[in-house]
Amino acid sequence: MSVAVKVKEFIETCPFLKEFEQATFPVVNMDVLEDQPTMYSIEETPADPIIKRYANGDSVRQYVFSLCSRELYGPAENEDTAKFYEKFSDWLEDCTREGILPVLSGQLQSKSIRATTNGYLYDNEGTSCQYRIQCQFIYFKRR
Repeated sequence: MSVAVKVKEFIETCPFLKEFEQATFPVVNMDVLEDQPTMYSIEETPADPIIKRYANGDSVRQYVFSLCSRELYGPAENEDTAKFYEKFSDWLEDCTREGILPVLSGQLQSKSIRATTNGYLYDNEGTSCQYRIQCQFIYFKRR
């Protein structure tokens, strides 16, 4: 299974996804953000996958992605969304500190996951909008 799918499965375990009133259960898609609030999607962000390469062929790698969501747009809703993304960022930090990371297999070993930006408004269309937060998952790959 791909690193992207493992990260998606990990993000689906975030306890805060279900806090949105509009969602009966959290659904996290890959590269698909539905038009109706509240929906989530993991979108890969272009970045060099190799952070460091060792002489023996091992490497430290990264998967850079954004968690995107379609939300209702309005003053109260925007405050709730800002709180969610702040809690999500804190959750990623806690997971790294506690060693609770995406489960990889074979030659891959998880190292850390974190948000690299705050949650921000990406696009708005009338009563709905898209928010996103950019994240980085670092892992070790043995040759």
